[in-house]
Amino acid sequence: MTNGFVLVVVSFFAGMFNFIAAHTSLYYSSYYGMCLRSTIQSMVYEKSLSLSTFATTGGDMTVGQITNHMSTDPMNLLYMFQYFHFLWTVPFLIALDLYLLYLQLGTAALLGSVVYILVIPVQLWVANFMAKHQKSALHLADERLKHSNEILQGIKLLKSYGWEQLYVQVVEKIRLQELNHILRMNVGYGFIGFIVSAAPLTVTLLTFGTYPALSGEDLTPDKSFSAMALFNLMTGPLFMLPMITTHLVNGIISTARLQRFFMAQEVEMQSAGNDWRERDYKNTDHGMDNDYVGRHNKNGYDDNHIDEVNETSSILPKVVVSKRSIKYGVTHTTKLSHVPRSVAIKITDGNFTWDKNSKRPILSNINVDIPAGELTIIVGAVGSGKSSLVSAMQGEMTTLSGSVQFSRTKGSIAYAAQKAWLINATLQDNVLFGESLDTKQYKKTIDVCAMKPDIDILPGGDQTEIGEKGINLSGGQKQRISVARTVYSGRDIVILDDPLSALDVHVGSHVFQKAIVGSLLRNKQTVVLVTHQLQYLHHAQKIIVMKEGRITHQGTLQDIVDETPDLYNEYQQAVKTATESETELEETLRGLSEDERETVFRKQISRELSRESVSIPKGATLIEQEEVEKGSVSVNVYLFYFHAMTWFMSISSIFGYIAHGAFTAGTNFWLSSWSEAGISADNSTKEPLSYYIAGYAGLSLAGVMSILVGCVSIAVGAYIASKKLHITMLQNVTRCSMRFFDTTPLGRILSRLSSDTNIMDMKLFQSMDTTIFFTVGYFSGVVVNCIVLPIFILFAVPMLVCGVVLAKFYVTSSRSLQRLDSVTKSPIFAHFSETLSGLPTIRAYRDQGRFYHALMKKLNVNNMTFLYLQSTHRWNGLRLEMIGTIGMLVAGIGTIVSSINGSIEPSKVGLAITYIISIGTFMNFAIRYAAETEMLMNAIERIKEYIGVPNETYAGTEPSVDWPKHGAITMQGISVRYAAELEPVLKNISLKFRSGEKVGICGRTGSGKSSLTLALFRIIDTYKGRILIDDVDINQVPLSTLRQRIAIIPQDPILFNGTIRYNLDPENRRSESDLWNSLEISQLKETVKRMPEGLDSEVSEGGENFSVGQRQLFCLARAFLRRSRILIMDEATASIDIETDKILQEVVATVFADCTVLTIAHRVATILDSDTILTLSDGKVVEYDTPENLLENPNSIFASLVNSNQ
Repeated sequence: MTNGFVLVVVSFFAGMFNFIAAHTSLYYSSYYGMCLRSTIQSMVYEKSLSLSTFATTGGDMTVGQITNHMSTDPMNLLYMFQYFHFLWTVPFLIALDLYLLYLQLGTAALLGSVVYILVIPVQLWVANFMAKHQKSALHLADERLKHSNEILQGIKLLKSYGWEQLYVQVVEKIRLQELNHILRMNVGYGFIGFIVSAAPLTVTLLTFGTYPALSGEDLTPDKSFSAMALFNLMTGPLFMLPMITTHLVNGIISTARLQRFFMAQEVEMQSAGNDWRERDYKNTDHGMDNDYVGRHNKNGYDDNHIDEVNETSSILPKVVVSKRSIKYGVTHTTKLSHVPRSVAIKITDGNFTWDKNSKRPILSNINVDIPAGELTIIVGAVGSGKSSLVSAMQGEMTTLSGSVQFSRTKGSIAYAAQKAWLINATLQDNVLFGESLDTKQYKKTIDVCAMKPDIDILPGGDQTEIGEKGINLSGGQKQRISVARTVYSGRDIVILDDPLSALDVHVGSHVFQKAIVGSLLRNKQTVVLVTHQLQYLHHAQKIIVMKEGRITHQGTLQDIVDETPDLYNEYQQAVKTATESETELEETLRGLSEDERETVFRKQISRELSRESVSIPKGATLIEQEEVEKGSVSVNVYLFYFHAMTWFMSISSIFGYIAHGAFTAGTNFWLSSWSEAGISADNSTKEPLSYYIAGYAGLSLAGVMSILVGCVSIAVGAYIASKKLHITMLQNVTRCSMRFFDTTPLGRILSRLSSDTNIMDMKLFQSMDTTIFFTVGYFSGVVVNCIVLPIFILFAVPMLVCGVVLAKFYVTSSRSLQRLDSVTKSPIFAHFSETLSGLPTIRAYRDQGRFYHALMKKLNVNNMTFLYLQSTHRWNGLRLEMIGTIGMLVAGIGTIVSSINGSIEPSKVGLAITYIISIGTFMNFAIRYAAETEMLMNAIERIKEYIGVPNETYAGTEPSVDWPKHGAITMQGISVRYAAELEPVLKNISLKFRSGEKVGICGRTGSGKSSLTLALFRIIDTYKGRILIDDVDINQVPLSTLRQRIAIIPQDPILFNGTIRYNLDPENRRSESDLWNSLEISQLKETVKRMPEGLDSEVSEGGENFSVGQRQLFCLARAFLRRSRILIMDEATASIDIETDKILQEVVATVFADCTVLTIAHRVATILDSDTILTLSDGKVVEYDTPENLLENPNSIFASLVNSNQ
C-alpha cells in the first residue's frame, strides 16, 4: 500500500507539470497564431490597395470574396497554427498508450487496439470528406456574400423596383447549396463524435472479452482499471485527430485561396514611379515611409501629418509589414521622364485595356500631351472612353503598348471621381483628407466650391458626420466636397471626372469660375476636366474629343471649330443658354446690396442640400454606435436557438448524451463486478464468463446507440437552425425601412451575414456538443465517486463550489472580451469595405500609406481583445486543472485508506481512481466550452437582434391586375417624415395629378422634392393623410405590388452582377424583341450588339464595366420594360451628354406620352415642356400651375429658378 501512496503523490506532481506545460504551450500557440492572422490581414489590405480595377469588376473576384480573405482565411490559418503541434504529439501519445496497454494486457490489448488502428483511417477519411465539403461551402459562401453585398449596396434601388425579395431568392438558392455541404460536414462531425465515444466501449469489450481466453488468466481489478485508464487517455488524442486534420486542410485551402488573391492583377505603378509598398524603414516608425504617407500641400510634402499608432499594450506585437522588393501581380509601369516643362502628362502610342490578359484595347492609338499649368477638357458621347482615358493617365488601366510619362518635378495628382467617394467622417475631414488644417486655405476652398451655405444649413456645420458613402448628402454636395478636396490638396495635377454633371448650371458655373479657373489655374496647377458642359470649352488650352475609345480630335477651340462643325454648333448653343441665364441673373441681382446678392446665391446653392442631412437633429450623429450587450447571454437567446433547432432535436441531443453517460457508468460498474469475480476465492458463486461478456456488450451497445442519437440530433438540429436563421435574418433586413440602412454601416450588416453566420454554421454546434459531452462526463465522475466513496462528497462539494466561482469569474470576463472582439472587428471590415469602394481616389492621392496605417490601429485594438481573451482561457484552465489534480490526490488517498480498512473492494478503488483521473479534465473542458458556447451565442444574439428589427408593412389587398389603369394621383393632406423622432419633411400636402399629366417638380433646399416621390413608393413614412392612385389608397396595396406597378429612373444608377438580360428583366417576363426594343429606346442597342455575348454579356459587380451615363440609360430601359402608367424621373439625365439627353427627352415624350410623368429636374430646361410645374418650399406647396403662367409672374420661385437657369 506504501507504493499506492507514492504513486498517488507522483501522479499529483506529474499532473501539475502536465497542465502547466500544456497551457503555456497553448498560450504561445494562440499568441503566434494571432500574429499570423494579423500579418495575413495586413497583407490582404496591402494587396487590396494595389488591386487593379479589373480584378474587382471583371468577374475574377468580388468584394464578398475579398472580405472572406480578410475574415475567414486568416482565422483558418490561426486555427491551423494553434493546432499544428498536435500533428506529431497525437500520434506519439497513441503509440505510447498502445505500448503501455501491451505491457499490461498482452495480446488482448493489441487485438483491442486493432479497432483504434481501423478507426484512425476512417476518421481521416471522414475529415477529408468534411474538408472537401468545407471547400465547396467556402466557395458558395463567397458567392452568397457577393450577392448579399450587392443587395445591401443597391437596397434603395431594389426597394424602388420592388425587387428585394427577388434578389433575396437568389441568395436563398445559393444558401441552400451551401447548407447541403454544411449538413454533410455536420454529419461527418457527428460521425466522428460517435466513433470517438463508441470506440472505447468497443475496444474494452473486445479486449476484456478476449483477455481470459488469450492469457488463460481471470480479469482482475488491477488489470482491468489500469487498462481502462489507458484506454480513456486515448479518447482525447483520437477526438483531436480529425479536428487537427480539418484545421490543417482548411489552412491549406485558405493558403491556396490567398495565393490566388496575392497573384491577382495589380494597377500599374503610380505617377511617382515607384510602388508605395517599397518603404524605407530607416527613419520611420512602424514601417511607414514618410515620403509615401506624407501629404502633399502647396509647400511640398509634409512628413508630420501621420498619426502615430498608440501601442495598446506592451505585450502586443507591432503589426507591421516588412520591406520587400517583390511586387506580386504588378503590371506595366508608368514612367517619370524628362518630358518638356510645358507638358504635365505625355501619352505616346498608348493602347490600354482593363484586363491584362486581353489583347483587345479599350483605348487605341492614344497620343496626347497634357499642357502643364493649363486646362484640358475631354468631351465625347456616353461610353466614348472619357473616364477610361483619365484612368489610363492614373495607371488604373493596363498598358498594352506605348507609355504614360509624367513631369518629374510636378507629378502629384488629385482626383475627383465621376461617382464622388466620401469617407464616414466629418465634412471637414472629407475636405482635408489627411492634410493638416490651414484655416485660411480651408475657408478659401469652402468659398470657391460654394459650400458655405451647406455648412451653415447642416446641423453640425462642417463637423456634421457624413454617412457611409455620403448617404445624407445630395449628389451635388458630394461632388462639391470631392472638388473641394482636390482644391485644398494643392496637388500639381488635378483630374476632375465630370463633377459638374451633378451640379445645377449656375452652381456649376460658380465652381468652374471660382474653383477651377480662379483657384487651380491661377496657381498654375494642371487641370484635366471631363465634362458634358460645352459652354466652358473656350477656357481650355486643349480640347480632346473621344469617340469609341479613340481620340478623334484634339487641339484648341479654333482647331475644333475647323474640324468638327457639329460639336461647335453644340458649343454655341450651350454658350447661348449659359449667357442668357447669366444675363437674366445679373438683371435679377442688379440694384441689390452685397448681402442681398449673397442671400439669393445661398438659396440657389441650398437647393442641392439633401433633405436627409437637414433632418438630423442638431448634435446628433447619423451612424449609430453598435450596441454591446452586457451581462450573461439571456436564457431567451438559448431558447431562441433551441427553438430554431426544433425542440425535438434539442431534447434528443441532450437525452442522448445523458443516456450515454449513464450507460458508460453502468458498463464500468459491470466491469468492476466482473473483475472482482476474478479475484474471488469462492468459485461456486461466480457467474460464467459469457454472463459478464453479454452484460458488458449489452450496456456498451446501449451506450453506442445513445451517443449516436445525441450526435445525429445535434448535427441535424444545427443544420435546421442555420437554414432558418440566416434566411430569416436576410429577409427581415431587406424588409427594413431605408432609415435602418441610412443609420447602419453596411460593414455591420455584412458582419452578421459573414462572421456571425460562419460561427453559427461551423463552430456553435460543435462547441455545444463538446460542452454537453464533458458536462455529462464530469457529473458522471462525481456521482460514481460519491457512490464508491460516500465521503468524497465532502470534497466534491467545495470542489464544485470553487469550480462554479471560477467559472462565474471566467465567464463574465471572457464573455465581455468576446463581445469586444466582435465589436472591434466591425470597424476593420467597415474600413476595408470603404477602402475597396474608393481605391482609384486613394491611389491618385498616393494615400495608401495613411489608410494602411489606419487599419493597423484597428487591427491592434482587435488583437488586444483577442489576446486578453486567450489569456483568460489559459488562466481559467490552469486553476480548474489544479482543482482537478488536487481532487485526484484527495480521492486517491481516500480510496487507498478505505481499501486498507476493508470498507471498499479493490475493484471499486480502481473504478474511483479511473474516474478521478479524468474528472479535473472534464471539469476544465466543461466550463471552458460552456464559456465558449456562451461567447459563440453572442453571434446568435446579434442575429436575433437583426431578425427583430422592425419591418416595413408589406401586407395589403391586391388591386386589379391592370392597376393603375390611368395613372391619376391624388394626395389628401399628407404629412411625411423619415423617422418617428424626426420633424416632418412634407406638411399637409394636397395635390391631384391628372392621368397622363407631365409634372415638373422643383424647389430649393429641403423643399421635399425627393420626399414627395419617396412617399409614392412608401419608402418614407406618410403618418398623416393618404395617397390615392386611380382612387386606390396606396397604404392598402401590398408594398411589393405598389413598387412594381410604378416605374422610376433613379439619380444613382446601379447594375447588378449577372447578364444584361438579367439586369433588364430579372423576372424573365419580357421577350427578346422587347429587350432589344428597350435598348434601342435608351440608345444602348449598338453598344450591347458590339459585346461578344449580346444580351447574355456579363455585367460586373456594381455595373463597373459600364460608364455612369450608360448605367443611367440601362435604368431608362428598365423603366420602359415595366410599362407602368406612372413614371418618376429623379434627375435621371445628370450623367448624360447634352446630345443624348436631347434625344432621350424626345423619346420619353413619345414612348411615355400616355403616362403620368413626375420629373425632378436637374436641368430646368428639361421641365419647361411639362404640363404643370409643382414648386415646393419647406415641405409645402407654394406653386402649382402651368409653366407659362408661372413664367409670366416675375415673383414666382419657378421663374427665378429659370432666370438663374439652375
